[in-house]
Formats: sequence, C-alpha cells, structure tokens
Amino acid sequence: MTGASATYPPAYRLLTAADFQQVFRHCDFKVSDRYITVLARYNALDHPRLGTVVSIKNAGNAVKRNRIKRLIRESFRLNQSELGSVDLVVLVRAGISACSNQKIFRALEAHWRKITSHA
Repeated sequence: MTGASATYPPAYRLLTAADFQQVFRHCDFKVSDRYITVLARYNALDHPRLGTVVSIKNAGNAVKRNRIKRLIRESFRLNQSELGSVDLVVLVRAGISACSNQKIFRALEAHWRKITSHA
C-alpha cells in the first residue's frame, strides 16, 4: 500500500486504553520537535498502528483538534507502508493549532523518516 491506495482501517489504529498504555510504558524510542512528540514501540503485527493524543489544553476547541487529528491520520495513511511494525502515539504540544497545515504535515513527514531509520 502506498500513496492514494493506502487506507486507514481499524486494524491500523490503537483503539483501547491498554494499547496506549503499552506504548507509554514500554516505548522503544521517541522523536519530537517543538509541537509534536511521537512515541514508538515495536509490535508483533505486520503493519503499524496509530494513536493520537490531542488535548483541549494543547490544541484548543473541537474544530482545531479535529483539524490536527485529520492531518496526523492523513500523513500516517500516506506513509504507513514505510513505517514497519510499530505502534505509534502522536502527542501534540501547546501552540500547534497556530501552525499551518503544511508545517504540521512537514513535521510529521520528518518524524516518520526518523522512525523508519530506527526500524
């Protein structure tokens, strides 16, 4: 799966609190910048899984939070074939809602490249 043919089915999502806790407690590596931190943990699956933590405190109202989550999901969808077998949790920091879509997308692309080099 690459590019436009890539999908984002439920199997590619961290859905339960236990899934998130596994990444938080047993993080294998992390990458971060001013606005985004990505925690990664290797999994036994043949694909990556994504979870997001976008709080009101750090991102603002629902419209702003949903925009950021859409950007994260789309970037993940386009890059998932290169990421390998990892569980990822993307956390955002205060001020991210002031960033342009392009800036957020570029930052995520850089994080995915770093994660790919670890895997």
